[in-house]
Amino acid sequence: MQRYQHLEAVIFDWAGTVVDFGSFAPTQVLIDVFAAIGVPVSMEEARVPMGLAKWDHIQSLGRLPSVAERWRARFGRDMNDADVDELYQRFMPLQVERVGEYSAPIPGAIATVRQLRERGLKIGSCSGYPRVVMDKLLPLAAAAGYSPDHTVATDDLAAGGRPGLDGFG
Repeated sequence: MQRYQHLEAVIFDWAGTVVDFGSFAPTQVLIDVFAAIGVPVSMEEARVPMGLAKWDHIQSLGRLPSVAERWRARFGRDMNDADVDELYQRFMPLQVERVGEYSAPIPGAIATVRQLRERGLKIGSCSGYPRVVMDKLLPLAAAAGYSPDHTVATDDLAAGGRPGLDGFG
């Protein structure tokens, strides 16, 4: 077995990297939540803030000039944090309910992970999904052959679920 001398682990994102080709679980649910309140959002717009924690994703989406314009036309004012809170409360149950619809592994991902493990590497993962979504997704992924050694959800860390460069400078 070939072992890497310096590399010990690989960390993968989830949606669009290992599962959910096209990252539809987060984007389609966001589109549906915004549509339900009368503010249409395109797939392209929904993808702009990808990778952020979902509350931050909603806030950033609402600040895109095109979405902000439609929000003002619908509500007569800019989106505020209370609006983001309300949209997040609508989003989370749908995200948990529908994440399984988009949980199929991306072709080649499972084989790649298997090859990395055969070379002695640990597999880590991080996600913009909160823990409640990851708790639903993890067993589905395991059943499909993907079980990382460690998973970090967006609300597991104060910095929004992504390892940052703090402390490395």
